[in-house]
Amino acid sequence: MSSTLRIVLAGLLLISTVYIFVVGTRGFRERQSITNEVNELRDQLYRARITSDRCRSSLTTSESSLQTLTTRIDSLRARVDSFEALGNGQVPAVNYDEYLLIFNSYNDSVSVWETRSERLLNAEASCRDSIEEHNTLSDSIQTILLNAGIETS
Repeated sequence: MSSTLRIVLAGLLLISTVYIFVVGTRGFRERQSITNEVNELRDQLYRARITSDRCRSSLTTSESSLQTLTTRIDSLRARVDSFEALGNGQVPAVNYDEYLLIFNSYNDSVSVWETRSERLLNAEASCRDSIEEHNTLSDSIQTILLNAGIETS
């Protein structure tokens, strides 16, 4: 074999080796980039899941508390109505002090109910945002994995 042929073959071998190395390195970097992105999104997804779970739990507690207050308000309203029914819409003088105490308690409870109800509505909106963020992150991970040709279950 001539020296020129050896040099050409060595050059082709060198070029092939460099090409395989570059292509392999590029593929590795792309896979590593995707892996890093997915891992970061999974961390964010985990935090979003914890936030949305806590939010749902808090909503459940708040709704239960509001329902208990509603029951108390209904009971107070029934007592107020019963006093008013004694005198055809007017409370007898003998019962007026007790009536006034219950009536004021009823009004105070309604005010508390309105405040709690408004807070619950705000909390529900916040939870909705938290759940939507969680779902968006989940969809992002799915999209990245599908674009990378990785099947998800």
